[in-house]
Amino acid sequence: MTISEKIRLTRQQKKLSQGELSKISGVNLKSLSRYELGTTVPPADVLKSIADALEVSTDYLVSENGQVQIKDKELFKKFELIQEMEGETKNMIMNFLDLAIRDFKAKQAYAS
Repeated sequence: MTISEKIRLTRQQKKLSQGELSKISGVNLKSLSRYELGTTVPPADVLKSIADALEVSTDYLVSENGQVQIKDKELFKKFELIQEMEGETKNMIMNFLDLAIRDFKAKQAYAS
């Protein structure tokens, strides 16, 4: 997926219009439109502004590999901290995540 496709798709997933994203990011609406169309590539500083407005990392917007990306910046920061932990605290968090994920999947299965 290209940068332009990721910007457009993420904006749509967040239910933002181009105008709203333009205001939040401080990026000119015409420029934003060109970035989404893929006719021009945003410079690094503009890409950061767009990523911040969409609450995703710039890595997410520019990466082309098939790795799973954490789009939510707040969640990403928390996972970075958890990764540094050791022992009982980390085990407790991992167990809680396992339980929360299991419950989420069960609710999804019953909703179908």
